[in-house]
Amino acid sequence: MKHTPIIYIAALGGMMLLASCKGKSENGQQDDSLWVAPQQTNAILDLGVMERNDTITVRGQLYHYSYRFAPVDSLPVIVNPDGTRYHDNVVQLTVRRDSTIVLQRRFTKHSFASMVPRDELPDLALAGFSYNLNHIDDHSQLRFIATVGDPDETSGINYPVEIRISSDGTYSLHTVEDFETESLFDDLNLDPTEDMGV
Repeated sequence: MKHTPIIYIAALGGMMLLASCKGKSENGQQDDSLWVAPQQTNAILDLGVMERNDTITVRGQLYHYSYRFAPVDSLPVIVNPDGTRYHDNVVQLTVRRDSTIVLQRRFTKHSFASMVPRDELPDLALAGFSYNLNHIDDHSQLRFIATVGDPDETSGINYPVEIRISSDGTYSLHTVEDFETESLFDDLNLDPTEDMGV
């Protein structure tokens, strides 16, 4: 199990909001009162929607990839060890070479079930998805990171899985020990062999 902080976009609900309200009551008198929002004890949180479109050169050819990571109401609700409820997520990934679709696939946490302990899977969500930028110099294949874990980033319970996609659209899954998902460099679409004249 890898304990790696993951950047999450989370809707924070279920907290009390206090606001001082001034206005006129029905009888025209000044009304100074304290408004307390109802506590949403049954709120279901989600990690938000993340979309990405980019290009990368693989084996001398330019590939365009796009993905959309989003919560889905139709999947079972995840309840983490703290009792917080979350919507589970799906990611729709499309990889194109010119106008040809090389891979188009919808991933859920069950797509990675073989990489996660079976007894933990029901309590975990598909909690993240990104390109694996630790391998930007590897232009032999596309590499994405999917994370199955507790949506609460402070828990540290997560299982990153690398999806390696070859130029013909076949893919394989691999456990990951080290990865980077934030952009370190621009111009991922440049093939270093072309840049250096190799």
